[in-house]
Amino acid sequence: MSQLHTFTFNAFSEQTYLLDHGNGEATVFDPGMSTAEERERFNRHCIGLGVKIVQCLLTHAHLDHVLGLAWVFDCWGVRPRLHPTDNLTWDQAPRAAELYGVPMDPLPSRGPDLEAHGSVVVCGGHRLEVRCAPGHSAGHVVFVHHERGWVIGGDVLFQGSVGRTDLPGGDGATLAKSIAEQLYTLPDSFEIWPGHGPSTTVGAEKASNPYVNVGGTGMLQR
Repeated sequence: MSQLHTFTFNAFSEQTYLLDHGNGEATVFDPGMSTAEERERFNRHCIGLGVKIVQCLLTHAHLDHVLGLAWVFDCWGVRPRLHPTDNLTWDQAPRAAELYGVPMDPLPSRGPDLEAHGSVVVCGGHRLEVRCAPGHSAGHVVFVHHERGWVIGGDVLFQGSVGRTDLPGGDGATLAKSIAEQLYTLPDSFEIWPGHGPSTTVGAEKASNPYVNVGGTGMLQR
């Protein structure tokens, strides 16, 4: 049975996701594993599921979301796919590692760019819509699984919070617009799997998120 698996990795408590295609293959999202123990834990999980990683998708390229890319490539020969509007974030990741004092392997070369807003990425029998949702980074995207009712949301919307906007490429008004137009237009029951912290639902955040909500009273909406 196809399933979405969650891992919390690295010093930033980043959420990495593994989508089991149900056919012996899998897609990894935002691989942030940064230590030998984290990598071994992820590998053991893949072995237990009996899956081989065949695709690597990025919501965006901030440091904490790319720390495992070189290792994933070394293990499975899979190159990451990123939306081209986030190229600057990608280029800045090694410098960010230096500034934070975080060890990072050299980034591998990338696979084909993610395509335009509204395009579909196929993950085995799963079809994920790519929605551009800038504001946390210039080229951030989210992946929407309409049939299963969930979203891999990266650092756009969290349980009771939103992604920070003080990094290069960030902008509060742009992030609020992305949340309102790309996430709050989905059914309330859709589950958001974020880049940090627990999952939440579209309906819960629309009703009470203090930064962006359906009432227009959020701190980013004033």
